[in-house]
Amino acid sequence: MEVSNAMLLVAVVVAYWLWFKRISRWLKGPRVWPVLGSLPGLIEQRDRMHEWITENLRACGGTYQTCICAVPFLARKQGLVTVTCDPKNLEHMLKTRFDNYPKGPT
Repeated sequence: MEVSNAMLLVAVVVAYWLWFKRISRWLKGPRVWPVLGSLPGLIEQRDRMHEWITENLRACGGTYQTCICAVPFLARKQGLVTVTCDPKNLEHMLKTRFDNYPKGPT
């Protein structure tokens, strides 16, 4: 019984690691840590949050996607967050395809 529990734990860890490597490969922006996501960077930069986000946007060309908490199925769309200051993206979200983006409870 203990061997099967150990094998299950190893399988879960390997599955998580593969998932994490897959999503972190194409995420731009602040560093994403296993399980913690980009939360350590947010906490570290809490006193200069706006400047830090602006620096990340400049480094990534105006748009980046990050993962606040890197735990599969914890949040909708796997907890991915898109940050943008690109005028074309903003127009798309706020005007052209406004109805495509959830606004919260009504």
